[in-house]
Amino acid sequence: MTIMKRFIAIAFATTLILSCSKPQRDGIAVVIDRQSYREAQTEIDGYMKTVSNRGLHPILVIDNWGIPDSIRAELKRLYCAKSHPIEGCVFIGDIPIAKVRDAQFLTSAFKMDQGGRNAMADYCVSTDRFYDTFDLEWDFISRDEERPEYFYYSLRNDCPQRLRPTIYSARIFPRTNPRGDKYEKLRRYMRRVNEADLHNNPIDNVLSFGGHGNVSDSWEARMDEKIEMYEQMPWMRRQQKGVMYIDFRHDDFIKERLTTQLQIPELDYAVLHHHGSEEEQLLSGYPVTSSLPVSIDIARRYAHSQARSYMKRGYTMSEARLSIEKYLRSPIPEQWLREAEEPEVIAEDEAFSYAQDLHVAEFVTYRPQARMVSLDACYNGSFHEDESIQEAYLFGPDNGTLIVIANTVNSIQDRWINRYLGMAGLGMRVGFFTVFNNTLENHLFGDPTFCFTPAANPGFDVNEAVKDYSARFWLKQLDNRYPAVQVLACHILMQRADGNHVSVLADKFRKSEYGMVRLACLIELAQERSDELTECIRLGLDDGNEMTQRFAVLYAADCGDESLTETLVRLYCENTLPDRVRFDLGSTFRSFDSLQVIKAFDKVFPQFTCYNNKDSVAGVIRRNLISSTTSMTRDFHEEILSDAQTEKSRISNIRSLRNYPVHSHVPALLDYLSEPRETAIQEAMWEALGWFELSYQKHLIADKATSVMDDDRFDKSVRYQARRTYNRLK
Repeated sequence: MTIMKRFIAIAFATTLILSCSKPQRDGIAVVIDRQSYREAQTEIDGYMKTVSNRGLHPILVIDNWGIPDSIRAELKRLYCAKSHPIEGCVFIGDIPIAKVRDAQFLTSAFKMDQGGRNAMADYCVSTDRFYDTFDLEWDFISRDEERPEYFYYSLRNDCPQRLRPTIYSARIFPRTNPRGDKYEKLRRYMRRVNEADLHNNPIDNVLSFGGHGNVSDSWEARMDEKIEMYEQMPWMRRQQKGVMYIDFRHDDFIKERLTTQLQIPELDYAVLHHHGSEEEQLLSGYPVTSSLPVSIDIARRYAHSQARSYMKRGYTMSEARLSIEKYLRSPIPEQWLREAEEPEVIAEDEAFSYAQDLHVAEFVTYRPQARMVSLDACYNGSFHEDESIQEAYLFGPDNGTLIVIANTVNSIQDRWINRYLGMAGLGMRVGFFTVFNNTLENHLFGDPTFCFTPAANPGFDVNEAVKDYSARFWLKQLDNRYPAVQVLACHILMQRADGNHVSVLADKFRKSEYGMVRLACLIELAQERSDELTECIRLGLDDGNEMTQRFAVLYAADCGDESLTETLVRLYCENTLPDRVRFDLGSTFRSFDSLQVIKAFDKVFPQFTCYNNKDSVAGVIRRNLISSTTSMTRDFHEEILSDAQTEKSRISNIRSLRNYPVHSHVPALLDYLSEPRETAIQEAMWEALGWFELSYQKHLIADKATSVMDDDRFDKSVRYQARRTYNRLK
């Protein structure tokens, strides 16, 4: 091996480049801090050979200063290099962390006030999209004095306001904590990567877990996920246990069953749907029971928890009791409140609560073996913290897990986590998961060059094809025998390839027999407003695939097209609607005009002949619809447009439009924005209007933004936000 060394100065940092000389191949940048390289040089040099044996050209970048801008500039240079241009990178050790603001719309769910009493470290998102998405532009804000590894940036308003990563990225970031020294963890993990046998390891053993409260505890969502996995990986239909499922309702405390299954050495992939925090996987709720004694015990523990919460906030015992009884609509024994502060009872309740969830401290004895784990949960991927769940999965002494996919902040539950799993089954390097990722918070941890043994041959080299955005090639792949390839083709045609392929995907949506392909078409069509999108939403509302139906409901709220009202109301009146679809549908009605919804109900409901007590049912549904549709429209002028309310209250109500875009409000908002008024209010309005990307009012918003952003009568901050909204909507 020939080693070439050269020093280069970029911005404020100096980096040392070591390159393994091989015939022309695409490269991967292995970015590591100097101390980590000194501590694990043997293992890192071994990793370079491992990567080379996998057909890539490894380039070792040793960062001496740790400045994000310098590393990003070097990655861009390596990507544009004529010799061995990189397809991705992996950050090993203490590589600086970019925390970004003014980009919350690029997350799936995270929204926090950027200012006020909130610390910058809390409202900025830790993301490696700073490094791997080259067309985004950032303004440097500051470096954290207490946590110098944090660098704060603001997304500029004059660059693309969407995510299309240029290269893939991953982190291998052990921390020194009660489970060990970070350098020993690093050496141990890199040895495991170098020793992994990838030549005889197809995906043929998969586990899915559904935790308490995830997607409304919907059985239909889990049923269709299993069907989808067999569509993703049809070779697993031959096996009895190709796809296994564990539900939190299987046991009162599901942790033991789940961790036992995850320690099976043959397990290839596990997707865990649950709630989470930085250091916990929240698995179980209160036991589902028909036992009266158990039910009473659950109520007692709940009363304890609420009493402690209220008293911590300064409530008296009597005030706490009144609040709890009002919520429960039932009296509770006074003894339950008195005992809530007894040390023995507190210890008992804490032990009960601890048994419900999985904590980082338990990874001392818990040894997960699944090669790849996807944590469909909030905050489990918080690599910026000293303790996080993803770190515990990767760096245990006897763990077998090589890859973790997880989120740095909260994440929406209505996401398609397994979207490219079938491509991994066909041999795609897992690093490419982040290239086709579209959120700031979702990250890959571990070795991005890892790939499963291809279980089938799609007819082309997967790892070369995913870097080729030829429309001609991917149009052909819409008819590939493997639905997983068709799904990727949908994404590349709509977001990467040249040409307009809306009509092609709309036609594919109407004709495909695969639920996952129809879902992919709908997701990609929803990248921009079109007549075809509205029609596909209408069809999707009756789709046989639960997630396709669910996403159609969500997109109906985003576009607000009144022609969908009757279809939505009819769907709401059905008796067998999946739980999560019904939940999302209740929220969707907030975006529609109340009078039009009730008018549609009066027309649609008489057509239902299945209900026995029809008048009673009609009353219940009507009340629910009125409640849903008026919750966001009641007193709109009073709560948002009137200066009778405090500025803080008005801004809070304006920001609610980011979650629930009430399209009928748009004309009044634009009228208010026509003349200079309160700067903070107008700035908040323009920010909220940026979330109306699929609205049928979108072009009105964009036109108004165009007139405001160059009008010197408006404050600079208002014009700045108007330009950002225009760039989001154009």
